[in-house]
Amino acid sequence: MTNITRRRALKTGTALLVNGTIAGCLGSSAGDGSDDSTTVQTSFFVLTDFARNVVGDAANAESLVPVGQHGHGWEPSAQVQRDAMESDAVIYMGKGFQPWADRMVKNIEQDRPEITIVAARHGISLLPAPGHGDKHEGEEKHHEEENHGNETEHGHEEGDQHDKGEGGHDHGASDPHFWLDPQRANQAVSTIESGLSEMEGVSGESLAGNAEDFQNQLDELDSTFESELESTERNAVLVAGHNAFQYLGERYGFEIHALTGLAPDSSPSPKDVQRAQNIIEEHDITHVLAPVFESDRAAKQLVSETDAKDHLSITPIPSVTEEWNEKDWGYIEIMEEVNLPSLKTALGAK
Repeated sequence: MTNITRRRALKTGTALLVNGTIAGCLGSSAGDGSDDSTTVQTSFFVLTDFARNVVGDAANAESLVPVGQHGHGWEPSAQVQRDAMESDAVIYMGKGFQPWADRMVKNIEQDRPEITIVAARHGISLLPAPGHGDKHEGEEKHHEEENHGNETEHGHEEGDQHDKGEGGHDHGASDPHFWLDPQRANQAVSTIESGLSEMEGVSGESLAGNAEDFQNQLDELDSTFESELESTERNAVLVAGHNAFQYLGERYGFEIHALTGLAPDSSPSPKDVQRAQNIIEEHDITHVLAPVFESDRAAKQLVSETDAKDHLSITPIPSVTEEWNEKDWGYIEIMEEVNLPSLKTALGAK
């Protein structure tokens, strides 16, 4: 069992200590064992972090997914289902992102309708899925993915089968990785705050204040990325893995090229490798980006076979490593400590 502290909450003056489990202990029950504790369960690491910042010390926000596991090809145990059924609220991305979470939410709605369900993706404009091999995969315009006419009272979608995200294979017509844009992440925090305010035993005013504090930090993160990436030597990066980063490129004005499409388990073909080699030469790329939680073999191969100097880590934050967990890094710290330095180096930020 892993106890989680919120270092960032202390920096902002919020007295926050979350004594919940981080879902690696799947054999434990939800909450801290107290009958009067308010527990929020989440299906994805980023949502766990957002929820913890919103609830503060008013509730235990816990992850249903173990550390290091992002839910792709993952099937939860019966204990995970019980943890969700015993909670006061469940937060998931939205229908189609994680099939196992969809089934869990359906069961909760049937058997425990009093539990608050929050679809964090509700109302967020998603980018179209990047075309595999496109010259500029980040230049697609926004479009509204959510079908508001088919939404339920909980704000999650009925019949949205366009993207199965990290938990499925068919991403379809839209790119689910919206949280890599801090502005869209900010919108998701508002949705979480609004949804959790329906729970009994919590102060809506307190949640709103916590959410505002965290959203201010997201605004600062956005400003930092903008200023640090404003002037660069090149306008393109190469990701030696699946293409989960077009929201970063779209938000901060650079091209994203990737070896494969949206599916995280796709293997590059010889044609993909040749295309990547051409991109390195065309854009004078010196550092190849290697997604955390994916093999870095392709990145090393490209470095050895081209004029690229090295490979650097980048992450769409589907989960946390044990090291990040020990450091108590959340969304903001990972964006600042992992993604921003790698992008600055890869783009040649001045």
